[in-house]
Amino acid sequence: MEVPAFLARQFLVPGSLRNTRGGFSLEVQNPIADGTLVGVGRIAVDGEAIAPDAVSAVRVADPEPILARRISREHPVAVRRGDRVTLIAGEPLTGGEHELAVELHEASLGVLRFTLTERLAES
Repeated sequence: MEVPAFLARQFLVPGSLRNTRGGFSLEVQNPIADGTLVGVGRIAVDGEAIAPDAVSAVRVADPEPILARRISREHPVAVRRGDRVTLIAGEPLTGGEHELAVELHEASLGVLRFTLTERLAES
């Protein structure tokens, strides 16, 4: 299912796209409803795919990062309404706007795809 950009943007914490030592990070918050993530599909920045091994997430109050490659029906991740997560991925980005394309597999809704554009925050 293609998720319209206006809906996907509700999950994005504005101004949170930043470079880190090992790549870039982006904060998201679930404003809608509880769900269960059972897989992570293609993730790309500016059309360049990012390997699943290079993607992880840190949820506020969780001691361990969640590795994208480990999420499956056998190892689902519950996502509660209000959860705030920092996604960490890839290589550092150049300044300016970047197109982010994400494919997530949710237990009840199936495959969710969305694309949005976000500007890299200045340090």
